[in-house]
Amino acid sequence: MASDLVYYSLDSQINTFFRTYTSVTREQCDKYAASVGGEPVTPESIQGMWSYTVTAGSKRSIVQFRAPSSFLDMKLLALARDTHGTVVANCVYYGTIGQSMPLHVYVMEELPGVPYIQVQPSPGPGRPMSPAAASRVINTVTDFARFFASSWMNPQVMETSAIGTLLTEYQQRLSLLAEALPSRFAEKLSLVGAELPLLFSSPYPLVLSHGDLCEMNILVDHLTGHITGVIDWEDARILPFGFSLWGFENVLGHMDSEGWHYYDNRDSLVSLFWQAFEREVGSVSDRRAIAVASPAQFEAAIVPFRRRRIGA
Repeated sequence: MASDLVYYSLDSQINTFFRTYTSVTREQCDKYAASVGGEPVTPESIQGMWSYTVTAGSKRSIVQFRAPSSFLDMKLLALARDTHGTVVANCVYYGTIGQSMPLHVYVMEELPGVPYIQVQPSPGPGRPMSPAAASRVINTVTDFARFFASSWMNPQVMETSAIGTLLTEYQQRLSLLAEALPSRFAEKLSLVGAELPLLFSSPYPLVLSHGDLCEMNILVDHLTGHITGVIDWEDARILPFGFSLWGFENVLGHMDSEGWHYYDNRDSLVSLFWQAFEREVGSVSDRRAIAVASPAQFEAAIVPFRRRRIGA
């Protein structure tokens, strides 16, 4: 119902961040950003829950102030850049600002493009996308495939004991899901649980996995739909390939006040994705394990929908 909608407000989001996570003021952060990148200092139009982000100066450097518990792993950021190239921004850690509940400060290059959510096609019921919109989505899907192919082709090494710990963690997550979700999900979760060890066995690759591939963290060219950036690597981890595949679902449809709607050509977009993926990596023999990986991260697909706010 309309009364249940929560509309996004930039000022409200910023005020909530400073009220909740730090004693540092917005004015102090803006002054610091100006000292680093110059003036003017302008807040980004979409702010994260755990950070305050601005552009500073004529070169539009990105200066981000993150909550005390929400620091970035610089080694993982460097790995992301090595794996995915220029769609990941260069980032430098500048230390902290403030004495009580200090904020972590990061300065990074501004990536081109706009958040995918701003240009996500939303055709009405029974209406196909326009040819221009369909072309943009095809480009986004193809680039998404290349993004995942890059991680597949850059496998990571982890100690056997750490792999076992990861397996236990995700088995416990599935158990919690089985208890919390309606019974109609039980059979699917049971099948995933039985197959889960496949993902933690050699030679299936462990890769860098983005933790929140939602529509706000994918930047695209608003005219072509090509992916220009992937941001917000805070929750990135080394996991079996496919644990971020739920993010691909976000380009297969759209959300409105009545819920989630897949595009009419969803199936052809999925086929296009795997064709593009295999062009990059060659023939894939682990499709069975990949099929397990995506629903194994089922809870990650649910969380964004619970948190999603419809922008005003």
